[in-house]
Amino acid sequence: MNKKSEMTKAIEKAICWNHGGKMEGMVSLSTSPLKNEFCMNRCKNADTICSHCFSMNLQDMRKELKEKLIRNTDLLCGSVIPVQDMPLLNVRYFRLESFGDLQNTIQVQNYVNLSKRNPHTTFALWTKNPFIIRNAMRDGLKKPSNLIVIYSSPIMNKQTDIDRMKAAFPFIDKVFTVYDKEHSANVEINCGARHCMSCLKCYKKRTTSVINEQLK
Repeated sequence: MNKKSEMTKAIEKAICWNHGGKMEGMVSLSTSPLKNEFCMNRCKNADTICSHCFSMNLQDMRKELKEKLIRNTDLLCGSVIPVQDMPLLNVRYFRLESFGDLQNTIQVQNYVNLSKRNPHTTFALWTKNPFIIRNAMRDGLKKPSNLIVIYSSPIMNKQTDIDRMKAAFPFIDKVFTVYDKEHSANVEINCGARHCMSCLKCYKKRTTSVINEQLK
């Protein structure tokens, strides 16, 4: 039996294995919005969904989570982790960034390497920063077939045009938009927000490419 490297153990420790609420049963790997300048700037704009960031509120209540996400940021954004040092996962679906967002191309490379290490797992990455993925691809990085990229619309109640986004960023598979109660009556709310595992629209490429959720 091959002995796990210290880096493999660090990644395993960084993974969240015990989500609750709508993400019960899901597994994820995330960084901290508190160490992400893009997140911190957006949260100051009341029109953005970031101004309602559940992650920041949750970290205020849970010191251990806050510290873990900060450690994850240093781990995933600091240096490229080789494919062979990524852990093997016995899971079918895996979420990338349930709390934070992309910060640099190193982070993109690490998520790609995790996907390559686990070709039988479907990974879904939420981001408002697709330009970071584009920069990584300009350096030669290729998107694995088991990685789904979801553009998270930054402005609440305003759906991003999927065709326009795909024209600018061909690697994007879906667009996810959040609406408040007032505006949700005018669109189809097709996110199974009560339980991701019983919905899986975000984790399957052949489902709709436009997903709408009502703000809780």
